[in-house]
Amino acid sequence: MQQTRNKHVQSESRDSCVLNKKVKFDTVTHHLHSLLELVHVNIWGPTKTASLGGHRYFVSIVDDYFRHCWVYFMRQRVKVLNLLVKWKKLMKNQTGMKIKVLWYNHVEEYKDSFLQFG
Repeated sequence: MQQTRNKHVQSESRDSCVLNKKVKFDTVTHHLHSLLELVHVNIWGPTKTASLGGHRYFVSIVDDYFRHCWVYFMRQRVKVLNLLVKWKKLMKNQTGMKIKVLWYNHVEEYKDSFLQFG
């Protein structure tokens, strides 16, 4: 029984270490009224293993109002700006609306250029 207890304690301590590493987000209340009022963009990669198509980077774009998500796959990070500009034009053509607020993660170097287009 002592061995079982030690194993349980070790398991608990491992679990608590994992729990302590979870990311906690602040609670933010915001009231949105339309599509593209708040858009989140995140780029992640490179992955260690490429996809079957040779892609190592991924871009996710989320509209906060409808929670609609677009995910794009890229072979090279330098093509991010082109992809974002195309997406922005697509949204303007489909909805007639412009992005009001852009929240971004890992795209700081592209933000100013992206906002200048269309």
